[in-house]
Amino acid sequence: MKSLILLLTLSCMVITAQGATTINPTFAIGIQVPDNTGTGLSDTRIISSSITSITKVSVQLTMQGGWVGDLYVSLLHGSGFAVLLNRPGRDLLNTDGSGVEDFFVNFDDDSPTDIHTGIPSSGVAFGSYQPDAREVDPDFALDTSPRTAFLSSFNGLDANGEWTLFVADVSSGGQMTVDSWSLEIQGVPEPSTMIITALSIFGLLRRRR
Repeated sequence: MKSLILLLTLSCMVITAQGATTINPTFAIGIQVPDNTGTGLSDTRIISSSITSITKVSVQLTMQGGWVGDLYVSLLHGSGFAVLLNRPGRDLLNTDGSGVEDFFVNFDDDSPTDIHTGIPSSGVAFGSYQPDAREVDPDFALDTSPRTAFLSSFNGLDANGEWTLFVADVSSGGQMTVDSWSLEIQGVPEPSTMIITALSIFGLLRRRR
C-alpha cells in the first residue's frame, strides 16, 4: 500500500513538473502578397515538439508596405482554424477598412481589444489584440459580423504536424509584404512519458531500499 501511495505521489510530482511546456517557433518569409486576388499566399511549416495537448496558442505577425484593410489572414492546423484578420477596420461607414501600412501584432484570445474594431485607421499597428475571428466572406466582413474562429479552436489538439498561415489581399491598391510570423504554443506532453518517468524513479528508490 505504501508503495502504491509513493508511486502515485511520484506521478503527481512528475505531472506537476512537466505539466506545462511552451514552444515559440519563428518563420521568416519576406514575400509580397498578390494584389486583389483570393489566391493569396500560403506558408506551411512543420512543428515537432513534446506537446500532445495544446492549452493555448498565440501568433505574432509582422508585415509592411500595404493596406491592412485589404487583408484576410487565417491559421490552420488539424481540425483547428482561426481567422486572424478579415478586412480589419471595415464597417458600414468605412468599407475600405484600416489603412495601416506597418503591422507588428501579437494575436491572443485573452487580449482586451478586438483587432477589427481596435486597429488604428492608418500608420502603424503594434501590440496585442484578439484575432478578428470573423469567419465570413471578406467582401461582406463588418464589425458586426459574428466572431467564431478564435485561436482556442486549437486547444486540445496535438501540436505536431503542419501549421499553415494563409494571407490574401482581396482588394486592389497597395501590396503587403509578410516579413515573418511566429507561434507561441503552450501545452502538456504525452502522459505516457510522464508515467514512465515516475515508474523509473519508483524503481530506482526501491532498489536503494
